[in-house]
Amino acid sequence: MGYPERVGIRGLPVSLIGSLVLLSACSLDSFRFKEPAIARISPETPEAAPGGDSSPGCLSMLNEYCDSLYQPGVEGNLIIQKKKGGSLRVLQGKTVNGFSQVFVEFARSKLRNRRHLPPDLQLILNAHQYFERLEQLLNRTPFEHMTLMDRVEAHEEESGISHTWDLAIRDTLIIRMSRRFKEYARTPADLQPPEVIHAEGMERKILLAQISSAIWKDHRNWKKVQSTFETLRKKTLLLIDTLPVEGGLRREWKERIASVRLVLPGSLPEIVDRDCSTTMMNAYYYTPLNVITVCAGDFNSEEILPTLAHELSHALDNDRSLHLFFKNSRISRSLEEFNRNMCSPRPTDLSCERWREFKSGIPELLSELGSYRPNLPELQRCLKKDRDTETPGADAVRRIATTTVRETIRDLAAEDAFIRITQDKLPLNNGKRVENPSYMNPCLFLQTHWSDETLDSELSLLTAFAAEYRCSTERDSGLRLEQSIRATQVLFDGLLEGMILSEGEFSDRKAMIAEGYSSSPAERFADFFGSRLIASQLEDSPSLWDRRMTFLAGNSWQCPGPSLSQAFPKESSVLRRYLLNAHTDGQDRRKESFSAPLREVLGCEKDFEWPECSLSGSSRDTP
Repeated sequence: MGYPERVGIRGLPVSLIGSLVLLSACSLDSFRFKEPAIARISPETPEAAPGGDSSPGCLSMLNEYCDSLYQPGVEGNLIIQKKKGGSLRVLQGKTVNGFSQVFVEFARSKLRNRRHLPPDLQLILNAHQYFERLEQLLNRTPFEHMTLMDRVEAHEEESGISHTWDLAIRDTLIIRMSRRFKEYARTPADLQPPEVIHAEGMERKILLAQISSAIWKDHRNWKKVQSTFETLRKKTLLLIDTLPVEGGLRREWKERIASVRLVLPGSLPEIVDRDCSTTMMNAYYYTPLNVITVCAGDFNSEEILPTLAHELSHALDNDRSLHLFFKNSRISRSLEEFNRNMCSPRPTDLSCERWREFKSGIPELLSELGSYRPNLPELQRCLKKDRDTETPGADAVRRIATTTVRETIRDLAAEDAFIRITQDKLPLNNGKRVENPSYMNPCLFLQTHWSDETLDSELSLLTAFAAEYRCSTERDSGLRLEQSIRATQVLFDGLLEGMILSEGEFSDRKAMIAEGYSSSPAERFADFFGSRLIASQLEDSPSLWDRRMTFLAGNSWQCPGPSLSQAFPKESSVLRRYLLNAHTDGQDRRKESFSAPLREVLGCEKDFEWPECSLSGSSRDTP
């Protein structure tokens, strides 16, 4: 497929394609790897003289930027010189020898910070000449200059280096576990006692978190994420003061923003994700933990201002409001009390009288869930991705709740969770019986903590089950187990019904969305509020060029490059309607990027039709 001839980005202070020049390759640090020549755009070139259409169409500006970013000679890699100093790097393509740019940065960071990796991991990697092989790999010959055997050898070496890294992590775990448990190295995996298996799972998360912290902690691009995040936090607090919302909500929002934490990708065992800490281009707000992370592939490939603005805005969305409401409810606090008792290192005797008192008060506790009221309901309704949702009847809510609880119980039963929790000793494959560390301890069984989970989580259900089982007077072990599971199911059927009714038309449950009963506004809210936050931040720059370029570079993720969706936009738009995706898609997502405040600060005109929402909740098509 050929590429259409493009003249440039209409209305920008520079013709993008016309002013592309090649940077000379430069060495980095002490490594032999040379950066390939990367296309560059600068407002100082003769072709960049201001003129032409000074007020371009907003959507056309972004669309032409995306088209230009993947023109021959650019292919996803671009350095934009800012007018007021500094530059913006968009590295979403590949190197001349076939590596993705984000992989190269990940590999170079390993080389640069090899001495900061865990010492036990370093020893194993050094024994296999891992770092020398990795450096050689980065400097391999471009594919176009390889012979057939060169290509085969390059593929084998690339696979071998990746395998060595994975094996080194596994070997490090074996060494660590052998230090903690003397018989670990001499015991086959299927004969390891439960407490060792659990400890190994946690040790793996800790090791991966240590690796991620060592690789990225002092990286220049991560430092930019940190500084941008703190600047945005301050800007958000100022912005909230100007919004037309009532004082109580204003105070609540400011408290939420002040409490959000930014963490390195994969640096917390609770959020370990190997892809995010390596080359993934994404970012996450973890609602239960109230933390934000930007994946390594993202902060190494584009301007991260729009990404951070979006994720920070999630701290104010309806999903976070619901989470806080449920976690602070009396039924959640009561279950937390029982959970804390059973999961403490030295649990005290569970008060069965307190458990029976709790169960007798469940109807009143569940009625409290009906008191939830969303903030700015008209705005939330306007921001629903699918507005034509139906109100479910009582039978539908009950069916969805019951099905959800049954699925959770089925999953736990498949793991033998109910037996493993209720038996003080467990058999091994060799016939021996060992003490069960998860006995009546749902936290240890799931390797999680109450503060990290939602009210309707597996931990919550196992907490109720363990309390029910312990307080049962049934002597037959089979009946006792069955009755305890059934009692827990009845309790959680009611709990889920109450939660679903509270969530209502804004629920993000897949079953509610799939059946047309709800549509979560959370992602569109983050785009809505985030665009205003971006506009507020860009106002501080006096240069229109810098404002536009910062916005475009930060939206490079919306430029997927040549693909089926790009070639057949209408057909792809039809198919996306059948996908359960909370985000607006394709061109609609691009349109939604341009709120009225952002259009003003970018100096571009609305050249599309899109229903805009406001804090007052109204929906209108702005001319």
